Amino acid sequence: MYYRIRRIRQAGVILLTLPLLYSSIAASTTEIERGEKTVELRDITVTPSKAYATITFLLSGKASTVVIEKKGTNIAQVRMKSLKAEAKALNSALPKPGVLSVKAHIERTDVLVTDVRFSREVTSMSVIRRDSAQVVVKVSLGKDISGKSAEESNQSGKTDWKLSTIVIDAGHGGKDPGAIGIGGVQEKTITLAVAKKLRDELKAKMPGVKIVMTRDGDHFVELYKRGEIANRQNGRLFISIHCNSMPEKPHPAKGFECWILRPGKSDDAARVASRENGVIQYESNRKRYDTLDAEIAILGGLAQSASARYSEQLASEIRSSMQSKTPLKDRGIHQAGFYVLVGASMPAVLVELGYVSNEDDVKTLKSSAGQRKMAKALAEGIRNFEKVYAESLNVGK
Repeated sequence: MYYRIRRIRQAGVILLTLPLLYSSIAASTTEIERGEKTVELRDITVTPSKAYATITFLLSGKASTVVIEKKGTNIAQVRMKSLKAEAKALNSALPKPGVLSVKAHIERTDVLVTDVRFSREVTSMSVIRRDSAQVVVKVSLGKDISGKSAEESNQSGKTDWKLSTIVIDAGHGGKDPGAIGIGGVQEKTITLAVAKKLRDELKAKMPGVKIVMTRDGDHFVELYKRGEIANRQNGRLFISIHCNSMPEKPHPAKGFECWILRPGKSDDAARVASRENGVIQYESNRKRYDTLDAEIAILGGLAQSASARYSEQLASEIRSSMQSKTPLKDRGIHQAGFYVLVGASMPAVLVELGYVSNEDDVKTLKSSAGQRKMAKALAEGIRNFEKVYAESLNVGK
């Protein structure tokens, strides 16, 4: 379901506290709406080993929001909302082998930002404990980069973000049919068909790039697992494919839309997010989504973060190619709180290909020729984005 966000959030990018997903990532002044009081930081401890490290925050209460993000090659960033801290607590982490630096500060009055720089690559992150006494973040570590110079490390950080892996998410599946359109057409069938064609297009046009599918058959994948798959596979771009619908059929609303992750500002955003997030009704553990609206609010304050900027650029490139390569009407780029995008710690876009409730759109959505056109358009948008992305990071192909 979609809920209006009432608390003001800002902070770091990515993810939140869903098990592994937000495992990649996944905290008001002194008091915020709903009566949540500011929590005090007491201590930070970083405990590294060869394969992973833990970052432990001792607190005077439960942090309202935790957001984690991998920064560059070897930095793990943790942000928590509604915290205060004395200098002693901010500087409490002691130097240890494998930890190059720990820097913590309070941003915008109550957001604790902690950057831990390791001598090894950070491959993934997850929140493994969050209670009234502490927050524990597990950081999986890869190859040793400690022998590199500062310049080499910075360059490797840039190269690390090259579009080496693209994750394609075919919306819905299995027991979740998605929207049911004119003639009984199911959203899950269309999204999978287009996703497979997109995979083939990208393999042909971007050789050397790894293509990952969150599902390649008619089976159900929980929302949080889709982001988890993307993060575990070291995804560098995430595209979630869906179809739109209206309650009445047939309906005049038609065309494609590109969506990025931020709190929605319109009734249409609320409607679309509510429908897509409603997938959780098919999941056995819906409680894991209880804090997601708060996480989206924090992410929504990050308009200038790298992932947010690149997501906007990706949406723009896809929009342009869909305009020129398909007969579908352009309905623009919008923002809403899609749960599936919260889990992907990388530039991410959700594309609503068209309306299964519209007679004209359904012809394109159902036909193999129409699906190929959409897949080619999406692939072209991704390739165009790659060029802009590489230039901005000074990464060669």
